[in-house]
Amino acid sequence: MEDFLSERKIEGKVYDRRTLMAIYTLMKKGIIKTLEATVKEGKESVVVAAKNKEGEWLAVKIYRVEHCDFKSMWKYLISDYRFERIRKDRWHVVVNWARREFKNMKIAFEAGVSLPKPIAVHQNILVMSFIGEESIPAPTLVQLEKEELDWQKIYEEVRNEMVKLTKGGIIHTDLSAFNILYFDKVYIIDFSQGVTTRHPLALQFLERDVKNINDFFKKKNVKIDENLFENLKRLLE
Repeated sequence: MEDFLSERKIEGKVYDRRTLMAIYTLMKKGIIKTLEATVKEGKESVVVAAKNKEGEWLAVKIYRVEHCDFKSMWKYLISDYRFERIRKDRWHVVVNWARREFKNMKIAFEAGVSLPKPIAVHQNILVMSFIGEESIPAPTLVQLEKEELDWQKIYEEVRNEMVKLTKGGIIHTDLSAFNILYFDKVYIIDFSQGVTTRHPLALQFLERDVKNINDFFKKKNVKIDENLFENLKRLLE
């Protein structure tokens, strides 16, 4: 497997033995055929462009084990009623972090939210549809900040997605222009910190998401919905 990775020039200190075995399992199951290139590298994960056996592009998110902030992850997990009994063990925390993002994505996807389609999760690896062209990922709203676009239309799209997400029972908690892709329409990404609307701090998180979005679009001279938080809040009553 080490040869398999080196042939494709996949870089980053992320491929420990268990991660390699997880990739191998996903290949044996026919979910992934090849890993092609790293498209995004962060402190806690890398996203790799991949292909399935039909030649369709996938995004494979691999959570780092040795270089993650697992104590912070653990605190987030145990505050989620779905993951209350999590051992304070690095591997166990990272695996459940990936499972949590997959669960959040599935709930959002089934609620009709525009996001990459969640396909599979195994150990510390999350597989989803690829948003972009070939191996080039779609840009985030921040990356498009200087483009001449219909920002009012984009804002309305984002607002509508927030309504669907709230109705579906998920609060993103980290929603911003950094976590929204644009590829003919908006796609929300990075659901790892998402909580259900049952979380005791759900309203606080929702208010923060609304502020982040409205603040960004205000800079675009967009007419924002000043009552967005209150309108979303009513959906939880």
